[in-house]
Amino acid sequence: MCRRFVGGLVLVLALIPGVAPAQPAVVEGQVRDAQGAPVPYANVQIDGAAVGTAAGEDGRFRFETTRTGSVVLRASAVGYPPVEQSLRLRAGDTSTVRLTLRAESIELGEAVVTGETFSTGSPSEATLGSTEAVTTPGAAGDLFRALQSFPGVAAPGDGAGLFVRGGDVTETKTLLDQATVYHPYRYESPAGGSFGAVRPFLVGGTTFATGGFSAQYGNALSGVLAMESKDRPEESSRYVNLGLAAASVSLDQPLVGDEFGLRLSGNRSFTGVLFRVNGQRGDYATVPQGMDGTLGLTWDYGPTGQLKLLAFARRNRIGVETTEGTYTGVYRDRTTNQLYNLQWTAQAKGWTVESSASWNAYTSQKTLGALDLSPADRAAKLRVDATRGGGDWTVRTGGTVERRHYRFDGTVPTQPDVVAPDAPTRSVDESVRATRAGGYVEVESSLLSSVVARAGLRTDVHSRAGRPVVDPRVGLAWSFAPNTQLRAAWGLYHQFPELSTYGEHVGKNTLGAQRAQHVVLGLRHEREHLLLRAEAYHKPYRDLVVRTGSSRYANDGTGVARGIDLFAKYGSFLGTRVNGWASYSLLRSHRTQPRDRGTDVKLDDGPAPYDLTHQITAVGKVRVIDQFRVGGTYSYVTGRPFTPVVGTERLESGALLPVDGPVGGERLPAYHRLDLQVSYFWPFNRQQNVVVYAALNNVLDRANAVDVTYSPDYSTRRYRRTDFRRSVYFGLTLTL
Repeated sequence: MCRRFVGGLVLVLALIPGVAPAQPAVVEGQVRDAQGAPVPYANVQIDGAAVGTAAGEDGRFRFETTRTGSVVLRASAVGYPPVEQSLRLRAGDTSTVRLTLRAESIELGEAVVTGETFSTGSPSEATLGSTEAVTTPGAAGDLFRALQSFPGVAAPGDGAGLFVRGGDVTETKTLLDQATVYHPYRYESPAGGSFGAVRPFLVGGTTFATGGFSAQYGNALSGVLAMESKDRPEESSRYVNLGLAAASVSLDQPLVGDEFGLRLSGNRSFTGVLFRVNGQRGDYATVPQGMDGTLGLTWDYGPTGQLKLLAFARRNRIGVETTEGTYTGVYRDRTTNQLYNLQWTAQAKGWTVESSASWNAYTSQKTLGALDLSPADRAAKLRVDATRGGGDWTVRTGGTVERRHYRFDGTVPTQPDVVAPDAPTRSVDESVRATRAGGYVEVESSLLSSVVARAGLRTDVHSRAGRPVVDPRVGLAWSFAPNTQLRAAWGLYHQFPELSTYGEHVGKNTLGAQRAQHVVLGLRHEREHLLLRAEAYHKPYRDLVVRTGSSRYANDGTGVARGIDLFAKYGSFLGTRVNGWASYSLLRSHRTQPRDRGTDVKLDDGPAPYDLTHQITAVGKVRVIDQFRVGGTYSYVTGRPFTPVVGTERLESGALLPVDGPVGGERLPAYHRLDLQVSYFWPFNRQQNVVVYAALNNVLDRANAVDVTYSPDYSTRRYRRTDFRRSVYFGLTLTL
């Protein structure tokens, strides 16, 4: 047997040189996007074989292969999900194909259903590809900062906080795979934080709602940012990013056939190098630094079934000299943040059901003058969403159960803005537990061929807030002309106070839910590469929680926010030679606020802290030659209101307490900023590419005012200026 095998093998080897080589098959064509524009530098290959090429700038490609018979041709590009097409190859023949890629989208507006359908009553909706978001000049590769360039989102300074249509940063809730991200920022501050906690390239899709949103979302007065992590990777990829302030590595790896996939990433920030290069380290006792890691494991166990595990952990620390009121000292903060979530998707009897079970753990230690506080926040949450569609109608229903435990101990000033070491303080050691449950039902239907209506009802109950709340919400969309749509929405929105407020409150009164009403009317026109949108909104508040004394709060606040948002966008990143967008927001916002009169507190109405009358943002990107691109972002924002100190009251201890003037009675100077960025994209081999980038931030070197501070006796006032003057940043990203 062995001799026969060896003899046969020798015969075959002897015959090979005498066989004429087969003619290769040729595959050629072009890769385009959904609008028919070429997709430059897309990767095209035969699935399961190391055969393929990269398309040129015009999206065209051509390669030869010895493979014959039935094959699957696969095309992919940055910012697009892969697409496949079956071919039958014959030796010596040329096969011409056209492949269409449909961009992954970040929907900035109401919850938009994927595919050709949509949710009605959207107050703001614009499409921004994920790659485009992180290449926005000035955004520092951060999704939250990129979202600030759109109308309806205030950017009052250098932070990444999402202040939606006059609301506080706490009024916008952040979700990831249905799990609530209770602390969505790195280096947290009253302005949100310096950056978003979730890395943008971990996100497969994002819905950002700025008002009039679906009954699916609760416990949010102003906005919702709902993110979905990426699904199972279909091919192996490795990513390395190295910049002046951070380094990261990522791995995407299919594991078992077409069922399992793994995503791993790790990031280490070291901003000391950045500050030394730009000569800006002077204010930092401990430069911002941290580490984070993410693990994603996906199992597609059937055509419609999926299990997705996501684990995220982050650790940060910072020590910076800052001024709060009259005191200048070093603010120190050490933070850890963890999120674990298991999401299950299945279909049964016409229903698509998504369920998630999540666990959050957050700890921090904060010190500044008299402040020495160690908060800890833990939360467990279960959520179920079910959708069923049929013909011209869709039904959605679901529910949430959430259990939180917030604990904080240490020493805090009796007045938030008076933190000098000799300031009046009180010791705290509080533990607050609370349960929130909610549910909703919503129906969406085509009333006419050009009219779609949505009606929903939501209810939520909180163990510390007394009676439950009920929120009806409706919306209407009318396509009255080609590519043009009129949208309207109305609804009630409730949000329960933060657990930290419940913990600080020593009064006997119950703190109930806060309420906002959304009224939105918008016009949207879209064709080819152009998107235009205009919206007007009216948002009255009532039952807002306001401070009424030392460690005392009440639902005595009212307010209103009204305004107009305008937006225009042309082209797409990698899709057109020139692309960009411009936005303008006009806002008027007033609220009830505490006015400190020494030891007394009076409630007054005045401009809200984030009543930014005018906000203008322009973003532009140009492909100069081949893969070389230049971009810029310019922002103008009306100065933020602040309450001036007009006098003092001296305590028996000798400490001075401020006496406030009219709330929101004065404003900071207007905020201006210009950022520039250049990048070079070099694709090579199949899926490999290198992106080299450099940025010049705050080109005009403006010393923008971000707050006010006072001398120890409150006699002299001065502006606290931004820490981010003109600076350079550069780095590279390698995809293997």
